[in-house]
Amino acid sequence: MSKSAELNVLTHDTAEIQEKYLLQAVINAVPTPIFFKDSEGRYLGCNRAFEAYTGKTRGELIGKGVYELFERELAQVYFEADKALFESREHQVYEAQVAYADGSVRDVMFHKAVFQASHENVEGIVGAILDITDRKKAEKMYQDMALTDALTGLDNRLSMMNHLGHAFDRTLRSNSSLALLMLDLDNFKEINDSYGHPAGAAFLREAAGRLKRSVRKADVVSRLGGDEFAIILEDITDIAQATHVAEKILAQFAQPVEIDGHCLTMGGSIGIAMVPAHADSVTSLMKHSDIALYLAKAKGKGGYSVYQP
Repeated sequence: MSKSAELNVLTHDTAEIQEKYLLQAVINAVPTPIFFKDSEGRYLGCNRAFEAYTGKTRGELIGKGVYELFERELAQVYFEADKALFESREHQVYEAQVAYADGSVRDVMFHKAVFQASHENVEGIVGAILDITDRKKAEKMYQDMALTDALTGLDNRLSMMNHLGHAFDRTLRSNSSLALLMLDLDNFKEINDSYGHPAGAAFLREAAGRLKRSVRKADVVSRLGGDEFAIILEDITDIAQATHVAEKILAQFAQPVEIDGHCLTMGGSIGIAMVPAHADSVTSLMKHSDIALYLAKAKGKGGYSVYQP
């Protein structure tokens, strides 16, 4: 080989080495974990962010497969995802919750694709792991806001309807009973008019707290709007359990509440309907509990009424 040819080969090799180091420097600068594997699932390389994610150096990762590096359950998830990607030959995007080497648990989104390096005769997978923890927290916050009554912190009407639909279906499958208690505060309008909206808001928050203290942790308490509340009692055996809860609530409401130096009377009226005794659908359950509430209010303040078919 002539000196000129040798020089060309040397120059080409040097350029390839420089390109390799340049590529590594570039991906190391990316804060997102990046990795690439061969067709057998062995790691060919990664960036520093991926080292931080796994808690392993490139030297510890390269040449090894997922079963050699991760716990079996996690390794199986990675293996199956890689297998599906190779079979589809398409891009792969999925979300997961993973534990970083520093002990933090984060929501991430995997973006993966098959690559082919024809010059090196190498085929494999390249992937990036995007941290979406903040986005998931924001999504949950907005979801909670959409389902929560801002004033009292209780479930709102939309959330109650979702819970009621699911509870109704479970009740039919389990052959148990479900009760819906509809409640109106007896003196809210007078308090709101006499002492102002801040006092009215405090009154509603106190009512919400008393309702929560009167039921089981699993029971759903919601504010439907204004001074209207609803309580879903699931997995009960008979009407006596529902009326017992109503009596507890009324006993709580019989206690005066002090707001801005004023000793106020709370009071409430409750209507009760049950599945399957009184209703065969969510719509009829709500309608019949409303009818029972109307009857309770007609009898006088501070009482409850059970729907009578």
